Amino acid sequence: GRQMAPTTRNLRTFYILILTQTFSLIGTRISSLAIGIHVFNDTKNATPLTLVAFFSVIPMVLTSNISGVLADRWDRRKVMVLADAGQAVGTALLLLSFASGNFELWHLYLVTFIQSVFGVFQRPAFAASVTMLVPDAHRDRANAVMQMTQPLSGVIAPAIAGFVYALVGVEGAIGVDLTTFVVAMAVVFSISIPRPTQTEEGRAYSGTFRRE
Repeated sequence: GRQMAPTTRNLRTFYILILTQTFSLIGTRISSLAIGIHVFNDTKNATPLTLVAFFSVIPMVLTSNISGVLADRWDRRKVMVLADAGQAVGTALLLLSFASGNFELWHLYLVTFIQSVFGVFQRPAFAASVTMLVPDAHRDRANAVMQMTQPLSGVIAPAIAGFVYALVGVEGAIGVDLTTFVVAMAVVFSISIPRPTQTEEGRAYSGTFRRE
């Protein structure tokens, strides 16, 4: 059959990527809301939820400076696969903790911290990949679609989370999250993302990690 033009193929890849990443984000928010409900019901205390937010922000403060450099040095598709895999492992460990009946709050804090570290590396790799996939003529529309993902997941996830929690409990909600991670990881693993051509400015600042 006739081969698809590179621009059309790359745009299709972008929409597949943004769809699966949004799907994964919705799953993560469903899981987070269900865990929040469960923890508050058990503790009657909002402090653990505040600490979860704290442990999710700390990796951003500590590693944001280096995540972009590594995303440029490494293959961005592999960075996103690794990030999804790392977050999926954390979700699986949390599911095991709840399912075994041995859940403790420090498990949640540790998994939140680990997943946030992987997320810090995923974001610049994803943003840079979109730049390579979307031609300039379609950039405004692509940016508009990307800007919709956070609000969209913020609307959909709460509407679903309560139903999921009531139906299958916190373990089921975490299972939904794990499934979305696996789907997102499989999609990223199967797509092709072009590598950028190094510019004069890039060559001038290449070399040591500190310079980059």
